[in-house]
Amino acid sequence: MLIGALVLAVVVGLLAGGKLKNLSYLPLRGAWLVLGALFLQAVLSWTAAKGLGIGPRWVGPLLHILSYVLLLAFTWVNRSLPGVRVLAAGVFLNGLVIAVNGGLMPVAPGVLPPWDIARLAKGVGIHGLMSARTRLTFLSDRFYLAAPVLGRQLFSVGDVLIDVGAFWLVFRSLRAFSGTEEKGVSG
Repeated sequence: MLIGALVLAVVVGLLAGGKLKNLSYLPLRGAWLVLGALFLQAVLSWTAAKGLGIGPRWVGPLLHILSYVLLLAFTWVNRSLPGVRVLAAGVFLNGLVIAVNGGLMPVAPGVLPPWDIARLAKGVGIHGLMSARTRLTFLSDRFYLAAPVLGRQLFSVGDVLIDVGAFWLVFRSLRAFSGTEEKGVSG
């Protein structure tokens, strides 16, 4: 859903008179933190898809939690930018539910096809099947959306906040230096 939110922000921002070049003025700091988090999550997802282990059973969940620590650090250093505090709230909520559930994001089984249920029941990678032992179920991946362009999407409250924050960041950045404004000076 994040990609969809970013594309929508660009389209709406451009239709509202924004300029794509304005994104180059966005003073994001610590991009390596996001890259590190995405790398960790990609490795965990890939090893789970291949049925590979990456050491003792506790290593994967620890790396998943670490990826959220990296994302929170990124939001902290960029907290003054528009939308980043909302984005940070989403990262925090997702990280919280993952941390209290052993390093896995619980997924509601009612919205999954049978093959996904069997895979998630193993509890490998970055997702696990929601059960009676799941804590903070209201923060889990429990919502389902089937969108024509995006396909089947499972998401959490945290994901919604991340998408809203990212949308606002990109939209505001596209509009930041257009119209009567010039490089941070309002007219």
